[in-house]
Amino acid sequence: MRLTLNPSPGVPAAPDSLRAVEPQDVPALAALMLDAYRGTVDFEEDATLEDARAELQRLMQGEYGTPLLGASRVAVLNGRVVGAVLLTRWGPEAFPFVAFTMTAAAFKGQGIALGAMEAVIAGLSAAGEDCLQLVVTTANTPAVRLYKRLGFQVVPPETPTPETNPTAN
Repeated sequence: MRLTLNPSPGVPAAPDSLRAVEPQDVPALAALMLDAYRGTVDFEEDATLEDARAELQRLMQGEYGTPLLGASRVAVLNGRVVGAVLLTRWGPEAFPFVAFTMTAAAFKGQGIALGAMEAVIAGLSAAGEDCLQLVVTTANTPAVRLYKRLGFQVVPPETPTPETNPTAN
């Protein structure tokens, strides 16, 4: 007996690999960024591939905190980058921070971001990290749903105090 297996809609696409991000991934990540964000609440209508490349170069150069490329993950399916979670070490506490989560438009809703985030979380935990932070646009419902599914909790903004803001009374 033999069963020929065919990919069926609704079955998550399993990436060929989830691997660490490398600086030479920037061109593929820029194309992914443009594709992933187009048509979403986080997309700037006049954004270009060059804008995406420049944004990623800023991340790689540390403008958003120290890049954590070894802890970040890129998802590759059939030789194509279809998803990524890019991390930095950011803020006064220097916690790992999700700078970008991206999934190619054709692969949204198929578990790519979930798998990449789970790999990131497992790697950070194994490395002894105890916290992962991110900022999400509340109108980005799919992202909010993903992060809640993973167990992220909403943290209220810090209330300024005289110690954190000398102008607060």
